[in-house]
Amino acid sequence: MNETLSILLPIIATAVMLVIGWLIKRAISGLEETDKRIESKVDKIESFTKNASNSIVEIQTLMSGKGFTINQRLAYTSGSPIKLTEYGETIMKESGFYDILIKNHKFLVDSVKSKNPQTNYDIQEFSMLVIKELVNANNPNLISLKNYSFDKGLPLEIIINSAGIVLRDEVMKEVKFEDTTLDLEKK
Repeated sequence: MNETLSILLPIIATAVMLVIGWLIKRAISGLEETDKRIESKVDKIESFTKNASNSIVEIQTLMSGKGFTINQRLAYTSGSPIKLTEYGETIMKESGFYDILIKNHKFLVDSVKSKNPQTNYDIQEFSMLVIKELVNANNPNLISLKNYSFDKGLPLEIIINSAGIVLRDEVMKEVKFEDTTLDLEKK
């Protein structure tokens, strides 16, 4: 009997371990499937949110152009200083403004300085104004902003203001005022 038990016990233990292993593998497979379904739904939500966000920016810009006051544009945040959102950064990269700024840095920064800003807020407003004036004058260095606006169906104002924010940050590296309300965050 002891001999039979000593032979059967390892066989039974092995069978029990195999059943437990099979159950664990089945549970893990179920969790992996659940994870894939959740990930797919999250991807759909992210895509919808991005598309909705872009649409809201366009609606807000069109409404502000018709005289309605809109406090929040999603290409950039409100506050002091206003900053580009992830969408605003995307617009600047895709429109080629970062490259334009690199190639024309001195010209653009000097154009803002020539307006004689007296405060950090002036730097911000003049930066947007310089971009707007150059775009409206069909300056060949900035014509790609108009082309991007047309190709993407985006209001030019969003691109101009976003480019103005980027330019403001560059000007503020060279021009300092005691007014710290628009000073860039220390990095």
